[in-house]
Amino acid sequence: MSASRSLSHAISKEIIKSTNRKMNKFRIQRQAKSHPESVKVETPFGKLWMSPIEAQLYDAVQRDGLSPIPQYCISGYFVDFAFPDVNIAVEADGAAYHTSEQHRQRDKKRDWVIRRAGWKIIHFKGSTIYQKSHNCAYVIKREVEERRRQARVQDMQKEMEWQKRKDTFLSPFKKAAKFLMRNKP
Repeated sequence: MSASRSLSHAISKEIIKSTNRKMNKFRIQRQAKSHPESVKVETPFGKLWMSPIEAQLYDAVQRDGLSPIPQYCISGYFVDFAFPDVNIAVEADGAAYHTSEQHRQRDKKRDWVIRRAGWKIIHFKGSTIYQKSHNCAYVIKREVEERRRQARVQDMQKEMEWQKRKDTFLSPFKKAAKFLMRNKP
């Protein structure tokens, strides 16, 4: 296969994936809107339909100073909320999750795929969100902040490693320059 044909094939696959994600997001929003208890929530990404527990959790997390992305697509699956900078997904598990074996099995597969993509998933039961949404938000905030702290430490370690390699590489040149400067007529 030629390089241009391979590139055009990859581009068309990406366009199809993007279109499928948009269609799935539209379908999810249409389903959410059809539930009588659903509420329309203003987000930085526009107004989105959420279940009452999702809306309550979203509000609690925002009050704690975090900005999750609602209905985020990971490896073809949508999660309720995501923090892509630290690969944390948050799920608000309503009554359907707990009553249907088929739903639980589908969610287990989805969770497995998302974890394989390097994400951590935090699940909260709807009853916990209703009764203690501020505690749920605290758990999320603590996890997000810890992951961000770890990322900063890793970035600093990488920077120090890079500087060490740079210094090691430049060391002979610096020694040669000093030697030449001392022996200058």
